[in-house]
Amino acid sequence: MMHEEILRDYLRFWEHHDAEGAYRFLSKHFYVPALRFCMHWVSDEEDAKELVYDVLMRVWQKGDHLRKIRNLKVYIFVAVRNAALNFLQQQKKIHTLSWDEVDIRLSPLEPDPAQLLISSEMISRIQDAIDKLPPKCKMVFKLIREEGFRNKDVAEILHISVNTIDNHLALAMRKISEAIHLYTQENTESSIQKATTRKKPDKNAES
Repeated sequence: MMHEEILRDYLRFWEHHDAEGAYRFLSKHFYVPALRFCMHWVSDEEDAKELVYDVLMRVWQKGDHLRKIRNLKVYIFVAVRNAALNFLQQQKKIHTLSWDEVDIRLSPLEPDPAQLLISSEMISRIQDAIDKLPPKCKMVFKLIREEGFRNKDVAEILHISVNTIDNHLALAMRKISEAIHLYTQENTESSIQKATTRKKPDKNAES
């Protein structure tokens, strides 16, 4: 479902004065991804759950005043990020959060039907390259790959420029390409070596 359709369907609950249905819809579409995102900043699951609940409740309380926003999911993710950072500051756990402190975990790669010929070893190499990305670069890649955000959405969520997002994404793709190239090169060299070994004449047979 497109972002515009989600917002339209959500607002339809308010048009029908169905506040309970509106909250169920909000929770169904956004609770899990919002919690997953929140836990990159707030590692304690119970604290993260409470923060996400508060964010969704505040969004829900706005009723149909959300008509002016462009993307409901971006709006919620921005709110979750701000809530998480405020929570950490109130807990005196941070003055300024370093990206090195953010625990960014990506879901394991799963090839789609068009990629089923990719070997498990290549997938492992690609996953390893992604895991070694700098934290902010990994977060950008995650939000685009796993959450389906566009570059400008991620820029809004992380409060950085679109150009910076483009640079992070270019770095991620370069590291992935390097991993694929290295794997392909090693595989080719191994195949050549095996073929050469098979073609060597048996000296004992000649004598």
